Amino acid sequence: MTLRHIRLEPFSFEPGIHDRSRFDCGDETLNNYLKTQAGQDMRRGFAQVIVGIVPGDDQIVGYYTLSATSVNLTDVDEAWRGKLPRYGQIPAVLLGRLAVAHAAQGQRLGELLLADAIRRADRSELGWAVFLVKAKSEQAAGFYRRFGLEPFGRDPLLMWITRREVKSLYR
Repeated sequence: MTLRHIRLEPFSFEPGIHDRSRFDCGDETLNNYLKTQAGQDMRRGFAQVIVGIVPGDDQIVGYYTLSATSVNLTDVDEAWRGKLPRYGQIPAVLLGRLAVAHAAQGQRLGELLLADAIRRADRSELGWAVFLVKAKSEQAAGFYRRFGLEPFGRDPLLMWITRREVKSLYR
């Protein structure tokens, strides 16, 4: 399997489209989310779930979720506050989960999923100023820092990048 053979598409909870039963990334919370909660969250409009699959196989090798959220203007670092609108709440996109199956780890699929999430958010018609990620560990936070995300507020595992910075990444 190579990255160029991975297809990224919205998760289908219809039987026989995407096989989530065998997904295993090594984290039971992330495994169980895909197996039991992802379809419900999509039906309810709580999250958009994007899956990576190998064409010709319905096995999911990775996934991520995107949701709309907001942050308090007072939680934004003073240096950035002056660059943002003066609303009490700043619109944001949340990358809630990102997971890669064991079989696909070490092949840069996580990078592909993150890049796709940022591109989808940027291309959407949804208004937002901040892209947020809640890293599961310091190791995961290091992964996100490589893409320009920085700690947000007092929580070193809550990471962010502004939409303006996102646009500069893809120029």
